[in-house]
Amino acid sequence: MEQFNYFSQDWCNLSWSPWIPFSANRYEFRAIPKGPGLYRIRPAEKDFLMYIGETRRTLHQRLNELRQNVIKNEVMPWNDPHTAAPSLWTWMEVEGFSYECSAALFNAPNTGRKGMESYLLYRYHQEYGESTLCNFGRFHKRYRKSTNRKEGRRGGKLLDTQIDNHAGGPSFSPLSTIGSPSDQNWMGLLWAEKRDFKIDNFMSIPIGPCLYLLFDIESQDIIHIGQSMNCSKRLQDHSQKSWGGKDLTFSYCNIQKNTLAHNLKEMENDLIGNYFEMNERPPEYQFPVNP
Repeated sequence: MEQFNYFSQDWCNLSWSPWIPFSANRYEFRAIPKGPGLYRIRPAEKDFLMYIGETRRTLHQRLNELRQNVIKNEVMPWNDPHTAAPSLWTWMEVEGFSYECSAALFNAPNTGRKGMESYLLYRYHQEYGESTLCNFGRFHKRYRKSTNRKEGRRGGKLLDTQIDNHAGGPSFSPLSTIGSPSDQNWMGLLWAEKRDFKIDNFMSIPIGPCLYLLFDIESQDIIHIGQSMNCSKRLQDHSQKSWGGKDLTFSYCNIQKNTLAHNLKEMENDLIGNYFEMNERPPEYQFPVNP
């Protein structure tokens, strides 16, 4: 199985730990490093990844808590503190998966670590042709997901009379790596001409799935990449932020109306990942800057 790049110990120029089973004893699990970084989860004997994540805590603690939350729960776990736990648990119940994990130290501020996570998800999407089963809100089509503990609604199997969970729809094909972020055909999409970042210019954007880019007028660099089912409203909300006092322009790309929420997030991440690949950093205001 190690012939797949995304399984290798030097994938994307990181130094990954060996693959350790969720069922490993505490001594075997010491191979997971004790520091902040990135991690990946796969089903044993399969050729794909289930989840890619990041943590500012110790990877050892994060993954140890996650595996306990998945394999020792008789009912679907809550969506917090591990948002991947309900989905991993569900696939384990349905398919009988047993999981393995691998981790890489990456001691960087929040923006750099999350940017690297987006880049890994983008690279996996390009290499495998589909996104991971448990990122972007994806879920099993015949199950509903648990809410967080405070809301208290436990997930479970849907009734035969209930329609499929839309989050169980297929992955979107990777965007084409065409052009650069300043081009109107970047990633094979049709971007509108840049407009001044003013409310009057938001009103003409059709309601429906949409991707958008915010540019700093002075540098012409993208400072934020986003997606919404209602771009006009999202951009109006963004106009209430200071954006570091920068003067901005924006561009957008309408997406077909039947696009599912997780597909829109996949496309957004492909854009962030490609930007990261070209610039070795995410857009300036893509992620929170706290440690």
